[in-house]
Amino acid sequence: MAGEKVLVVDDRDDSIQFLTEYILEPNGYEYIIAKDGETGLRKALTEDPDLIIMDLKMPKMTGLEVLAALRERQSTIPVILMTFHGSEETAVQAFRLGARDYVIKPYDTQEMLESIERALTEVRLRAERDRLTQNIMRVNRQLERRVKELSILYSIGKSVTTLLDQEKVLNRIVEAAVYVTGAEEGTLMLVDKDSGELYMRAARGLGEKYARGFRLRVEDSIAGQVVRTGQPFLESGDAQRLKVKTGYLVKSLMYVPLKAGQEVIGVLSVDNKVSNTPFTESDVYLLSALADYASIAIVNARLYTEVKSFSEELEQKVVERTKELQEAQEQLIQSEKLASIGQLAAGVAHELNNPISVMLGFSQAILRKLPEDDPLRKPLATIEREGLRCKGIIQNLLDFARRSKPSLQPTNVNEVLEAACALIEHQISLDNVVVTKGYDPHLPQVLADANQLQQVFVNIIINARDAMPRGGTLRLITRSLGDEVHIIFSDTGIGIPPENIKRIFDPFFTTKEVGQGTGLGLSVSYGIVEQHGGTIEVKSEVGVGTTFIVKLPVMQGKAVEEQEVFLVQ
Repeated sequence: MAGEKVLVVDDRDDSIQFLTEYILEPNGYEYIIAKDGETGLRKALTEDPDLIIMDLKMPKMTGLEVLAALRERQSTIPVILMTFHGSEETAVQAFRLGARDYVIKPYDTQEMLESIERALTEVRLRAERDRLTQNIMRVNRQLERRVKELSILYSIGKSVTTLLDQEKVLNRIVEAAVYVTGAEEGTLMLVDKDSGELYMRAARGLGEKYARGFRLRVEDSIAGQVVRTGQPFLESGDAQRLKVKTGYLVKSLMYVPLKAGQEVIGVLSVDNKVSNTPFTESDVYLLSALADYASIAIVNARLYTEVKSFSEELEQKVVERTKELQEAQEQLIQSEKLASIGQLAAGVAHELNNPISVMLGFSQAILRKLPEDDPLRKPLATIEREGLRCKGIIQNLLDFARRSKPSLQPTNVNEVLEAACALIEHQISLDNVVVTKGYDPHLPQVLADANQLQQVFVNIIINARDAMPRGGTLRLITRSLGDEVHIIFSDTGIGIPPENIKRIFDPFFTTKEVGQGTGLGLSVSYGIVEQHGGTIEVKSEVGVGTTFIVKLPVMQGKAVEEQEVFLVQ
């Protein structure tokens, strides 16, 4: 998603030229330039760039001073710091001041582009979140307006369709027409098939004198025009009055047809005889809706069923749309969470790595020099063991924070899964876990990084083993379904409580005892599968077992064949 604006702050013209002409401009980024720290700070605050790429040493203000000033002003603009080899300690200070990344000079084009992409991830996620929020709000406003209109019509329609007496039904419709349009009078006329005339069937406010025997010819009346054309009629007489029939004049008038299928069977009308208030197109819409209800009452339940089906369909669409928006929002929140925790994990791991390495080095050196019977060997061995465990945890943190892009190649999933099993099969067998395998021999290939997939499979298998402390059975199954390859891991372990299911992919979440796990294995696996365009599903029942299903897209252009699963003991 190029097009973001980048502020380049560097006092060297050659560095600026290389960065702008060979990296930013060819990749579609806009850029602005500052040649000292003070100017860079001013442009950062006034021109609102999406990203700042800044040298460490500059005139007037150093890169660290600019970072400190931005932090003081609570700026959220991501910053990439450029520094020469040997100043990594200064780069650590920059991270503490809010820098997103640092690049050691000299650097190549790909290295800088990857750093830019990482730094802009949060900016893009925030923009996407804002866009989704605006879409949700717009859709909600439209739905609220539509639901309000439908609620009014539905409440009237419900009262109409629950009345079995047709006389009461038609009079209720006319009453509703007068009410919703604010009219003075209302009528419902039906076509007499024998005479071809319109006769009064129900009226409101018209008076018994005119209502009794009220008939209109279809050939030479406004109501007859609506019957002939099937189109509504809306008119305000202004200074002149409109003639309904001989001797009956009104100031404004609205007719809508009553239709049974394609046939016009009557007319529903409202008028204002005294008031100068005109009717609107919105009134036409409401009156037309009431005319539909009148037609339902006249032709029985056939059209009523269609209206009910429409209502159910609308409700289903609202439910489906709401579910889609909720899922999109959950994915966005999960992505933001992983990105933020990844940045934190990288910083923590970097800070701890050096002191742990020093401790390990000294303890190992002393151990080599001590005699076997020295009483200090046991505590030193404990220090070495725990130090190595700390290094393993730190490496997990770095793996989580530095998720590299997968190197996608055509991959046989069965081979990768078998290789993962071979790595830990001996260890599993010692824990009394029996592994059964059902590999699809005709499984289509997927585009994947085999090493990363193997890491995912090993993580899931180890979790399954830990869930069966007294032994059990682990079933490994591969199959193709549609345009996906499914890898299924099913154990007979202790299961996962329902309240923990949604949290198992969260970084650092674990139910194991302290020291038994970091809670990063499944988070890393989730990220790897997501980068491959796939998903991980979990089903579990406490006391019965857990099933993980990894779903990966099949390589494009590969036909899906009928599969035959075989069981390998």
